[in-house]
Amino acid sequence: MGRIRLAQIVLLLALACILGATLAPAGTEFQPDFVSCLICGARGWADAVANVLLYAPLGVALFWNGRVGPRAVGAAFLLSACIELAQTFIPGRDPSLADVTCNTLGAAVGQLAALLSRRWLVPSDSSAARASLAAAALAAAVFAVTGYLLAPQYPGTALSVWYVPALPEMPWYHARVLATRLGGVPLHAGSRGLQWGHMLRAGEPLLVTSLAGPRVPALAPLIAFEDEHANPVYLVGPDRNDLVVRIQMRGAGTWGFDQPDIRLRDALAASAPGDTLRIAIHRRRAEWCVSLNQLERCGLGITAGEGWALVLYPRHWPPWSHALLGAMWIGGWALPIGLWTRRRLESALAPALFGAALAVIPPLVGMAGTLSVEWCGAVLGWGAGLALQSLLRRSGWPSETGS
Repeated sequence: MGRIRLAQIVLLLALACILGATLAPAGTEFQPDFVSCLICGARGWADAVANVLLYAPLGVALFWNGRVGPRAVGAAFLLSACIELAQTFIPGRDPSLADVTCNTLGAAVGQLAALLSRRWLVPSDSSAARASLAAAALAAAVFAVTGYLLAPQYPGTALSVWYVPALPEMPWYHARVLATRLGGVPLHAGSRGLQWGHMLRAGEPLLVTSLAGPRVPALAPLIAFEDEHANPVYLVGPDRNDLVVRIQMRGAGTWGFDQPDIRLRDALAASAPGDTLRIAIHRRRAEWCVSLNQLERCGLGITAGEGWALVLYPRHWPPWSHALLGAMWIGGWALPIGLWTRRRLESALAPALFGAALAVIPPLVGMAGTLSVEWCGAVLGWGAGLALQSLLRRSGWPSETGS
């Protein structure tokens, strides 16, 4: 009876997460028609992965409640189709065929994971030890790939610089730029330079003097460097009270994922319209220094723990939530290592490989060093895996072939 009740609670939680994430208004404009493409817009792959992940727990929960196979996947399809239809009446939502397809795929993935759970949760000791080492190797590969996708992408062609431009899907910042210098070279609005991409890639200091405008509700460009297709590859501007440096990263520019940005938190909290803003930005290797008037912070950068941001980057969440997500991302990759740890050589090598990957891979792929909170996440994730292994053994969960 307890297991049945727990399965029902998990199902209700999965449904609540889906309804909360999909039915809340996200803007002011309506999209009355379905978008028919499968990978749509600049964030096409990010949205696709997010929709798969959103419905995977539902597939697992349906399995635990005895709903298995095509009927369970069909129920997820009907739920997604009804939600997408309802979104035509919800402002800010974009109903699409891609969402229904990826949601249904996510439920199928969840069903498959639940079906195979008896094999991968408690395999034989020899299989588990090999799996722990494979999990560490997979985590190292993921850190390398996310570092590649989160690396800045500067074109080799000439860039144009614009002051307070009107860019799609961004508010206009009612400010005035007085002077700009890149690496000691004065810049002027509308000018083009072939060397600017190389200077930005090298981390040359960017100095901007401007008069502040009114507070904006989202990221608004103060100065932007655009490529030949008018895509902003380097942008500086306010976002509420934050000063933001946003560089086009490879995952966003080429693959359609989301991306994090560099933020000087609450830098504009005390600024009023008409105040003089003196901004200085420079980068040394993978770490950034950003200053606004007397406020300066160094050591900013993208870390291995921000791989989750490729799928969805909540820009206005508090800093502690980003740190928590980073720790959870690293801990999630460490958890299976603990789950499959056995008294064998492979399991002894697995945490060493995982730790070496966190220490060595970020500087090799251009990311900032792993934060202490992310290291804590790794240890806690590994410990949670060990605790889960012990719990499964005590509950009598059967192994694949015995030990």
